[in-house]
Amino acid sequence: MIRPANAFAPSLLLTALLAGCAGSPEKPEEPADTTPDAEVQTPAQVQAFMLRGQVVLSADNRYIQPCNSQQQYWLTLPDKNLPAADALASRYGQPPLYGEFIGYLEPAADEGREADFDARFVVKQLNLLSAEVADGCQQRPQTTRAFGNEPFWMAEVQADRISLTQPGQATEQQAITSRDIRSGHQVYQGTDSKLTMNQAQCNDTMSDSLYGWQSTLSWKGRKYQGCATLGARDVTLTWSGTYQGTTYLGEKPTLTTTLELKPDHSAVTRYTYPSGEPGLQERGFWQQAGEGKVKVTMAQYQGRRLISERVFVRDGEQLSANEETINGETYFLGDSGLTLRKQPAPQ
Repeated sequence: MIRPANAFAPSLLLTALLAGCAGSPEKPEEPADTTPDAEVQTPAQVQAFMLRGQVVLSADNRYIQPCNSQQQYWLTLPDKNLPAADALASRYGQPPLYGEFIGYLEPAADEGREADFDARFVVKQLNLLSAEVADGCQQRPQTTRAFGNEPFWMAEVQADRISLTQPGQATEQQAITSRDIRSGHQVYQGTDSKLTMNQAQCNDTMSDSLYGWQSTLSWKGRKYQGCATLGARDVTLTWSGTYQGTTYLGEKPTLTTTLELKPDHSAVTRYTYPSGEPGLQERGFWQQAGEGKVKVTMAQYQGRRLISERVFVRDGEQLSANEETINGETYFLGDSGLTLRKQPAPQ
């Protein structure tokens, strides 16, 4: 049975096993341009997603802990949102805020406070940052909605309808006849209504919350102005689950690879030998990489920094990758590549 030297990460061994030899790094092709959800511009091969969680903003720490998770990511906010976000955090001291952001993950810096984290979440759009919604993670993700005060009103977009709620009045609904959704601008036209949302920082005068959108609503001749938020559901979570595959030399199994893609976007790769010997593992993160693809980045191997990336293509319940990039060098994974099959969820 082939065993790696202690100095080598399992991903390097796997590259050698699948290629038949260690091989030389190949020059990677230029990655294809992708259009992420919500029209947010991100690095090639990465699709932006909505991340919800508890947020800490202080002089020493700036991180988000996703809902229902112990994972933490260093948080990088846009410069235009920093003053208001820091002011909101300072008014409430150390207790975490609740936040919703659209962005993407990348490896954390290898020095400074950020180096204690596997990754940083780069925010491209702030959706909501609130000191009031302490139980935000216990609530279901909200749909796209606009709202204002004096008088209070709330318009909610649901499937093919838009509804208007006001105190003391029955909720009204109208069918959506057309939509215009572009980067930083969304319009929902109803039979006798029009909801316009523009990406811009917005403060609700009746609450300690910061919103990422301003809104204008025309409803049966009446005009309303206020703030808005996009629907907070992470549409990429269909990738989460456990995937497994075994590598062979000839007919002899040499290594079993188990990849776990968690709902908080963290990822763990475990390698196990046929003898049942406890396997080594890598730790990192994952995110969708365009239609039918997922990019898995490993940032730590047995507590040591090692950046390796694989882009898997999905075919039904199966993931396949043909190459791996390790610390900037790209290697082919042999003629058959690496194939992993999704495992049944625990009962």
